[in-house]
Amino acid sequence: MNRILQNLLALGACLALVFFSVQPLSARRVPDLRSAGGAYLYDLERAIYLFTNAVRQRYGLPALTWDNSLRDVARAHSADMLVRHYFSHVSPEGRSPQERVLAACRTPLSLTGENLWMGAGRQTADTKQLARIIVDSWMSSPGHRQNLLHPDFTDIGVGVASNGREVQVTQMFGRHRQ
Repeated sequence: MNRILQNLLALGACLALVFFSVQPLSARRVPDLRSAGGAYLYDLERAIYLFTNAVRQRYGLPALTWDNSLRDVARAHSADMLVRHYFSHVSPEGRSPQERVLAACRTPLSLTGENLWMGAGRQTADTKQLARIIVDSWMSSPGHRQNLLHPDFTDIGVGVASNGREVQVTQMFGRHRQ
């Protein structure tokens, strides 16, 4: 009986620790990658943006406009996935890309989309080559390709987070209401 009681107390303590240590994303700050040994890769974000527009233009679509609000949402999601070790369009709390954009962007969007990419053990020194690999992988996937070539998207933000071993990329698309 004592063993059962000890196991129940241990399980209760673990559940309490998990329950009280998990905060909703809206209540937390964007993870600090520097304290987690990570960094944002600005040059890679820019290279993905430029390569995305080159692909769109190859298909006769207009270039997307860089949007800092979408970049911030993308960076926050990439950092969150990296720090909390998940890979999904939906956060562990159940927040969708649309909900993250709605909470963060000053001007409402009538349309949003998101592409994700994760890589490990890749050399990121050549940002143009890595950007090409990332965008090519999205173009090889029907759902990601549809986002990248969606004719109604007008704006884009790219957020890249890395801890040196792993790279998380979020590409946010949007169209501002008129």
